Amino acid sequence: MSSSTKVANQDQHARSATKPQRPAPPGPLKPTRARRRPALIALGLALVALSVLGSVYLATSLGQTYQVLAVTKNIERGAPITPADLGVAELPVGSGAALLKPVRADQLDEMTTGKVATADLRAGQLLTADSVATQLEPAAGQSIVGIALAPNQMPTQDLKAGDSVRVVETPATGGEPPVRAPFAIAATVVATAPTPVGDQTVVDVQVTSSNAAALAARAATGRVAIVIDAVGAG
Repeated sequence: MSSSTKVANQDQHARSATKPQRPAPPGPLKPTRARRRPALIALGLALVALSVLGSVYLATSLGQTYQVLAVTKNIERGAPITPADLGVAELPVGSGAALLKPVRADQLDEMTTGKVATADLRAGQLLTADSVATQLEPAAGQSIVGIALAPNQMPTQDLKAGDSVRVVETPATGGEPPVRAPFAIAATVVATAPTPVGDQTVVDVQVTSSNAAALAARAATGRVAIVIDAVGAG
């Protein structure tokens, strides 16, 4: 081997020794195992259980029905109700009709013994407890009169159905008080309602029919006031 060739080989070996070496490529990554949180697993199982229970409930309840009373012929207000006027209807459990609170079929005798219709009933409608009563209001010999009263014509205490009151005739505004005891009629409060205009309140009172005309005439003048004598349970 010539000296020139030997020198060339040594030079090439020196350059190879000083040249940076490339790093080896990384090996394949090891697969990592996903961590399972016990709380999430429990929540998922609970949701599945609730879904199953809901499906079972719907499957069982949709097929259940109960019997209620329904009107089979038109009944006028105040007319007696007989078993022939009513029939049985089937309602599914949980249906929207249950919000009306229809009377169950096993209460037929109770709904037709000495009962009258409180309103005009039409064939096909469901019977409710409010559809019947022993007697209509007012009872025989009684009348209901409405009286419009301003705040200064009635007590600040709320009037309720059942309160015993007296409707007293008052003098004209600014007039002298009566020398004799003023005209007064005993009455029972039936209902109250505010008027749509102004600050007056309409009070329905029940009085004997013999006093109804006199009370209505005085109430029309606006010169009356209500006095509470006893508070009812209503």
